[in-house]
Amino acid sequence: MQITEANQLLELEENRFIGEIPDLVNSTINFNGKNNILVCEEDVKLVNSRIDFNFENSILYLSSNPHNYFVNISINERNVCFIGKNNFFNGLTTIVLSEAKNLVIGDDCLLSYNVIIRVSDGHAIYNSKSKSRLNYSKSIYIGDHVWLGQNAMIFKGSHIGSGSIIGAGSIVSNKVIPSNMTFAGSPVRMINDEVFWIPHSVHKWGEEEIDKMKEYNSDLFIFNEDSLTLDLLEIEEDFNNLTADEILGCIKNNFLNKNKNRFFIKNHGKSSELIKQGRLSNLLNRG
Repeated sequence: MQITEANQLLELEENRFIGEIPDLVNSTINFNGKNNILVCEEDVKLVNSRIDFNFENSILYLSSNPHNYFVNISINERNVCFIGKNNFFNGLTTIVLSEAKNLVIGDDCLLSYNVIIRVSDGHAIYNSKSKSRLNYSKSIYIGDHVWLGQNAMIFKGSHIGSGSIIGAGSIVSNKVIPSNMTFAGSPVRMINDEVFWIPHSVHKWGEEEIDKMKEYNSDLFIFNEDSLTLDLLEIEEDFNNLTADEILGCIKNNFLNKNKNRFFIKNHGKSSELIKQGRLSNLLNRG
């Protein structure tokens, strides 16, 4: 069923819609399978967007947002996609979910122009001698207050901690980015640690504003581990093993009751070297 008028969501028969009717501006939602669930909180506005539920048993959760959603989302089989509150999409963000893997994006993120997020390569690759597969899909977790630069590409197995920055044109694949760090390049490498960014735009700053903002004396955008920091391995296991309604309960319990440090990722002593080797990511993406 192709949805071009939002009220058509109330007419779904083999799929479910939960929540508040979104605004659709030059946007479509296509349900090509069954047993899929779309959840929209209040104040969801899709502009120049397309959402495709291509197969069955997937969940897409769109949180309330004072900004427009500019998204092209392709959801396939048994995927969970959660997008948190107050994320700013500066241009079209493309999201492709495959092979029963998942995407979580926290709150207050900035996604610049032409960001691409994919949990799989799209085709299976095998070793020519052993005939064993080499490129299994992996879920992606992006924390709160993360800045993804223009043309950034976030690929399978990437975990980006709250408060971090991914530079323009960067490729992040199967990497763990600790909180409050800057990574850039293709592939990414650490540029700086112990950083934070503020959501204020500098475009109209003159000399007076530049001088005033030489320092920003606040810990608001600095993240730390606490007792409510989430275990992403447990979240992934829940998504893989729970029923659809249980997954919605998991989302409510973990993502809607916001704790500032829920998506904190620790900078281990040798994390930069482990990140280069892919070993730190493997710890969070077993199997």
